[in-house]
Amino acid sequence: MREVKLYTVEDLKRDLDRGLRDGEVALKKWESILNALNAIEQVSIQITSFCLKYQKCEGCPILNYDYPCGHPYATFTIFYQELRKVRALAERLFAILKAIDEEEKYV
Repeated sequence: MREVKLYTVEDLKRDLDRGLRDGEVALKKWESILNALNAIEQVSIQITSFCLKYQKCEGCPILNYDYPCGHPYATFTIFYQELRKVRALAERLFAILKAIDEEEKYV
């Protein structure tokens, strides 16, 4: 079992009350979102009972990330590709927020 901690509104309020800057709070929030997305990705790609019983890893659509027509894991493949896109967007947003936070430190 893997545990992921999310940065909640209560955490945000507590950190703002402690005097953290808005940028630091935003970075904490997005870092927790990235951690959650990474955990979902790692867990979703793990080997399944279907793999152990029926399918060898060679040519597996889950490992190739292609769109298999009629394969039982086609929906999973689409889900995984969309998850990777969301994670990439979150990483870009996190990088932008990090740059803004660095700039705010010197203003």
